[in-house]
Amino acid sequence: MKQKYAALILVSIIFLLGPVSEIAQDTENQKKDKKKESFLKSIIEDEAEILTSPLRIKGIDWLVWGGVALVTGILIGNDESIYRNIKDFQEKNDWIDRISPVVTQLGDGFINLGIAGGFYMGGLLFKDRRAKETASLLLMTFIHSSIVVQLGKHLFGRQRPSYEDGIDHWYGPSGFFKRYTECFSKYDAFPSGHTIMAWGTATVIAEMYKDKTLVPILCYSLATLLGLSRVTEDQHWLSDVLIGAVLGYAIGKFVVKKRSTKWNVLPVVHAERVGIGLSYIF
Repeated sequence: MKQKYAALILVSIIFLLGPVSEIAQDTENQKKDKKKESFLKSIIEDEAEILTSPLRIKGIDWLVWGGVALVTGILIGNDESIYRNIKDFQEKNDWIDRISPVVTQLGDGFINLGIAGGFYMGGLLFKDRRAKETASLLLMTFIHSSIVVQLGKHLFGRQRPSYEDGIDHWYGPSGFFKRYTECFSKYDAFPSGHTIMAWGTATVIAEMYKDKTLVPILCYSLATLLGLSRVTEDQHWLSDVLIGAVLGYAIGKFVVKKRSTKWNVLPVVHAERVGIGLSYIF
């Protein structure tokens, strides 16, 4: 059964991942477009590009994404043994049980939205345009990552290692219905949602502050630890984490290259109401 799904997964991964980096290569021409656009329209257009990007795979992109798919396939075939080895190591090192539950929270959606809010407030208080722009890009990355990861979870229906004593099982699209009739969390292992969020957030911050040497190092180090914690917390297989990291990184890079210097978060005050708005620079 695992071999049957492995072949399907290898093909699906290439389609799911797609050459998001290839999309960014065309964004310089798009930046010349003077047409004003709404935030919602921007999100829809970008999501359409992300989801259809596999149709535009060409050249070296086949090697890059094919390589990712191949490594993922190898991990899938060995996920059960890798998981057991990690758990054995965890049992012998108590410090992992103390750190893992804390680090894993970095991938929580509310935490990532809070980080975006922190950048916005910092930008507002210190009149830092880059911080406010980072906030808007983090919000966009969050939205795209949420959509992509849920599509993957519903498509593959992979069982979490916390069920059936760490037995790997793929239910495929049928897991879509099982999620809503049985245990919702059981069938949504692939890809890792916490990991895609953490890597998306880390990539945006690292790209926006890449002139600060320690920022990218810190961001990607924390995102890597977060990914490993998803295994030690019995929520994901290592291949789930790998794909989540690749997707988060690719989406973050795409959003920064296409939308940076275009959108900014601004306070909106109207009558007795105060809120947050987004302005488009063209």
